[in-house]
Amino acid sequence: MYKIYKVVAGDTYESIAQRFNTTVKNLQDINGKNYITLGELIIVPNNQNDNWFDVYTVEKGDNLYAIAQKYNISLTDLLNINGLDKDNYIYPGQEIMVPKNNVKVIITTDDETINSASKRLGLNNEELLYQNDNIYLLPEQLLVYKK
Repeated sequence: MYKIYKVVAGDTYESIAQRFNTTVKNLQDINGKNYITLGELIIVPNNQNDNWFDVYTVEKGDNLYAIAQKYNISLTDLLNINGLDKDNYIYPGQEIMVPKNNVKVIITTDDETINSASKRLGLNNEELLYQNDNIYLLPEQLLVYKK
């Protein structure tokens, strides 16, 4: 299983690989590139039991829009969670992360507030804060809520 990690100052593929008990090559392969930039969201292995996401294996005829609808997530959030952009192709057998059935997910925007994030998730502020240990309200932060 995987999770999202935001690159901070001083991070390298080597330091991130060590932190998440993986290899540089594995990080490069799952993120589809050989470099990282400050503030970027990348996919890293999650060696813990993941209560938020499932892995979906792309089938012939699938497209990202249909997958997003099936899992009740915006296309933009699905793309961000998986380190993809709207012009990327998906192919049968490819694995992508999707929220579990009872999980709501958003990626914060530049002008996000606790109130707006709570409203987009259909929660009150206390519920959002309870299930997200660190909320800095930075752009592109992953926020989750499990029903």
